[in-house]
Amino acid sequence: MQDYSTHIQYNEDNSVNVPFGRAAEWYIANHSLLKNRRLKSQSRWYTSEFVKEEYITLQRVEGAVDFMEWQTRAGKTKSTNRIDDIIVLTSKGNELLEQINSKKKRDKLCWSWVMYCAGDGDVCQRACGEVSRCKEGCRNSEFPNGLKNYQDMHLCNVRVKSEVRFSSLTTSHPLKITIQGSHVLSNVVIANNNSTPKIKRLNLLRSVRDNVLLSRRADHRSTKGIKSKLLTSMNGASEETLSQALTDQRIICTDDKLKQLIARDDKRLKDNSGPWTILHYLVNEVLKPKGYVLHYQQPDISSSENSSQ
Repeated sequence: MQDYSTHIQYNEDNSVNVPFGRAAEWYIANHSLLKNRRLKSQSRWYTSEFVKEEYITLQRVEGAVDFMEWQTRAGKTKSTNRIDDIIVLTSKGNELLEQINSKKKRDKLCWSWVMYCAGDGDVCQRACGEVSRCKEGCRNSEFPNGLKNYQDMHLCNVRVKSEVRFSSLTTSHPLKITIQGSHVLSNVVIANNNSTPKIKRLNLLRSVRDNVLLSRRADHRSTKGIKSKLLTSMNGASEETLSQALTDQRIICTDDKLKQLIARDDKRLKDNSGPWTILHYLVNEVLKPKGYVLHYQQPDISSSENSSQ
């Protein structure tokens, strides 16, 4: 994984500012509080509204393929959020920014997102104060589907808050990240004396997932072949680094989890692909930007399959 330590700008309030792109995920993955942890996320606020009003556009970081897109009833295209997304001002957005800078309008958030510890392994202290289970009389445990809700934030107090203000969009480090809370208070003793959770769900970094899916789509590599490629990136690593990678599962993971990721993407491509769709995507989004393809023209799919055209 590329080192982005020189891209991190530390602030006095214990927050950091980072550029748009891969640096954000690198900082979160390497923060001491978040090692060996899996994060979930809430919905991202404000961004889609500003995109709809044509103040900004949203771009994916180069090489990003691990996301889903769908059409709304109104015909708008929406997609899943990523921490490495890039916000770009439109001409209309630049006009708004000028009004903000001249104090004619108030500064606004165009990105507000909360990620939180999933509480895996029953080693985190819950919001009610107990570890691994709720204390007697906890209201959250009494809610219908309370603790079974996938988005339940009751299982741990650690939060990763990211935000972007309009006034920062033209700066070099527009994305502000603040990590708050603790997994367990210092005066709380864990019964099994093991504070490292066992992560059962997929926890690969987005950048790693991108490489996995590109290897599958472009070269049609098998699970074994992709696993070998992931392990190659660990060549020369120390025993401690390898042990950490196996524990947090952000760079490598089990064969079963890798198979599930590949099977999910295979199904998604099959469900969403019409004639030539996959090839068209690979050529324009993967091969052309790297200079592997100089010219590409889509065929006329309205003609007969047996036609010379």
